[in-house]
Amino acid sequence: MKKSFRIIKFKKNKPVLQVKNLSKSFDGRPILKKINLDLYPGEIVGLIGPNGSGKSTLYGSIIGQYKVEGGSIFLGQKDITSKPIHERAKLGIAYLSQYRSVFNMTVLDNLLGICQISIKETDKQKLMVEKLLTEFNLQHLRNINANSLSGGEVRRLQIARTLINEPKVILLDEPMAALDPIVVQDIQKFILKLQSYGCGVIVTDHQVQNLFEIVDRAMVIGEQTIIASGKPKDILKSEKARELYFGSYEN
Repeated sequence: MKKSFRIIKFKKNKPVLQVKNLSKSFDGRPILKKINLDLYPGEIVGLIGPNGSGKSTLYGSIIGQYKVEGGSIFLGQKDITSKPIHERAKLGIAYLSQYRSVFNMTVLDNLLGICQISIKETDKQKLMVEKLLTEFNLQHLRNINANSLSGGEVRRLQIARTLINEPKVILLDEPMAALDPIVVQDIQKFILKLQSYGCGVIVTDHQVQNLFEIVDRAMVIGEQTIIASGKPKDILKSEKARELYFGSYEN
């Protein structure tokens, strides 16, 4: 039975992120060709496709890990195509890896350490930390070393930590991978919580059902470009998407 987690509807106004005719190749081998993408504040978009289809390359191009050969990337009205990775992060692009990237310290210090870099006032640092501990159900883990956390707990901490810098765009790389079904439901709810922060979110996952339960729309990447885009029920009807990725999948 399909679950409904959505609590906030995003409003289409001006895109927070625009990718225009983006192309990228490695050693002369084209990976992405003329990719176009608009992402709105509070919108959650699923990015799916076969292994090697270019999802990671698109993420890397957006965050500034890779220099693109063609096209442009805008954050709001600002052209960030030539900006390095650290400047894009400061401007509001955040990337959350699928791997356990936490510091070898308590949950509290994982959050406080980032706060001390990003927020000057001590009182505001404490308020932010307590807010995130509460909203992401981490209060009871505050004094536990982050390396001792379960997979789902680490994901919650990673998402909470990402919000400290008040990102405009968050790219989530398989945040529900290798988690038990009940933990997946938990992470789905916390991904949806990002809407209340006004973030535009792009999320990848190989478990299509998990993704389709929380996204506003999805894009299928294949043959170096976007082959289908729209609401999940609509892209499932795409013959090209079925041929390259979905097969006989039924929602």
